[in-house]
Amino acid sequence: MDREEYESAINVSNANRYFVDKPYATPDEFNLILPHRVPRSALTETAEFLRLAGLRYVEGVVLWIGETIDQDARVNRVAIPKQIASRRHFEVPLHERVRIALSLQQGEQVLVQIHTHETLAFHSFTDDYKAIIDRQWALSVVVPDFCREGLNDLQRTAVFALRGPLDWIQLSPEQINTLFIID
Repeated sequence: MDREEYESAINVSNANRYFVDKPYATPDEFNLILPHRVPRSALTETAEFLRLAGLRYVEGVVLWIGETIDQDARVNRVAIPKQIASRRHFEVPLHERVRIALSLQQGEQVLVQIHTHETLAFHSFTDDYKAIIDRQWALSVVVPDFCREGLNDLQRTAVFALRGPLDWIQLSPEQINTLFIID
């Protein structure tokens, strides 16, 4: 085994140590999650920040803020919180979470949390317990490979919904494909 194979095996082994299998959303559960309308500009802004963080070999996190109108969740803006990041972890300090909460306009909420992982897209123990979002059916999107490939294809991501306190479910590729409507 050469050095590259060894380091690759170590990285996968370490990733698996933090990985927790999540059940997939049933059709009934998925029907409780509103379709999300996302402006292409929000995807571009999100991808650019996450990619730049990844060039520094650190995770990054972005929030999509919006409102629920009729039977749609509509992303109105992107929030990039002040964050402390490393290769395998990010943290948004409490004072920054409070600042973001106080910046929400009438009817707005944090709809989606998007963050990167160095290699695989999965929801780790830390992701489960330290999520910024805490509302039922809110979404957490994990982008693999420090977002080097951008966000043009959300099929490359892993998407999770908060079913209940610390109870995350994963969405299937088919569900992801119908969940996000890019405007």
